Amino acid sequence: MHKSLTYNYDSVAQEVVCAEDAINSLTAILDRLGGTRAMVICGPTILDKSDVVRRVQSSLGDCCVGLFSGVLPHFPVHTLDEAMELVADLKPDALVSVGGGSTHDTTKGIATLLGEGGKIHDHQVIFEPPDKIVMPHLSKDRVPIIAVSTTMGAAELSRGAGFADRDLGRKISVADPATIPRSIVIDGQALATTPMAILLSTAMGQLRVAIESVYSAKHNPISDSLALGAISMLVENLPHCPELEVDRLLNTKTAAAMASLGSVGGGINTATAHHVGGIFDVPHGDANAIMLPHSMRFNADASADRQALIAQAMGINTRGMNDHEAALSAADAVEDLRNALGLPGRLRDVGVPEEGLELIAAATLKDRSLATNPTPVSDAGPIMQVLRSSW
Repeated sequence: MHKSLTYNYDSVAQEVVCAEDAINSLTAILDRLGGTRAMVICGPTILDKSDVVRRVQSSLGDCCVGLFSGVLPHFPVHTLDEAMELVADLKPDALVSVGGGSTHDTTKGIATLLGEGGKIHDHQVIFEPPDKIVMPHLSKDRVPIIAVSTTMGAAELSRGAGFADRDLGRKISVADPATIPRSIVIDGQALATTPMAILLSTAMGQLRVAIESVYSAKHNPISDSLALGAISMLVENLPHCPELEVDRLLNTKTAAAMASLGSVGGGINTATAHHVGGIFDVPHGDANAIMLPHSMRFNADASADRQALIAQAMGINTRGMNDHEAALSAADAVEDLRNALGLPGRLRDVGVPEEGLELIAAATLKDRSLATNPTPVSDAGPIMQVLRSSW
């Protein structure tokens, strides 16, 4: 008997403001959210190396009550403790996150702790292989977040956040729907100040989001349209980003946003990259770019028809190919794009030792992104397969 179309799609209500000088809109955005005391959150590098944070503070004017600039890569849990000390003094009624994924996730963690109290570990998501996810009970009382994004990543468009806990040897995951930023600011001038290696790496990370959404166990027509559209736009615009043309940057960032808006769960690539970065300090985009072709090949048998769609979205002529051949051609094209952009090609190139692969695999088994991988993963074997081929 034919089964009719059935799916769930969780949409998020967010304002996206995109312009060459979108930061100038911050006061109006804050006013719409009812905020008068905004705390700015960023990392030390963006504060020292660009004028983006100063532009944000200038736009906010007297509504900016303070700055926390202690965000670190992979957002270690102790960073939240330091930030919460300042929050207790400033008592902000809005948070303005300026930067990339580490900053946006740290800001979400601050908002969760402001609303719930306790430690971030008290609010983590528990994953039990192969597909059981235990969500904590959270309230909905949160200060609003405005996210000014300076990379091609799109952590600002998701409810998820991860925090590295070196004592546990893995990242802990939090998924608080109430901390999704209410307003996203995409500023072309700000994007142009970010080192090109970071822009390219984070854009490849968003290509991974789109690709894993297409063959996710939860894919649906709405997510497909966003993810496949994002893939086409990224392939068209990403190679031109080094030219620093503002329209190319804004189109690439828009495609990155579309990828996250269409995300319906990650897969083995997302799950493993979390812990490659969390354990060995590898930038998240680099980890994703290195492993993505190998993850696609690993999943080719279980998702050949879906990966054939990816090949077509990338502009590959699949005429005369069967689905499996088209799937492998898509993986090859992703690898070619990564290499053409000059990004690292092997985990060994970014400081991951071979003896560390089993440690990564063990941590990955607790990652909830595995729940929607098209090939079920219930032990470390498949993860080691991807890691070894990527090393």
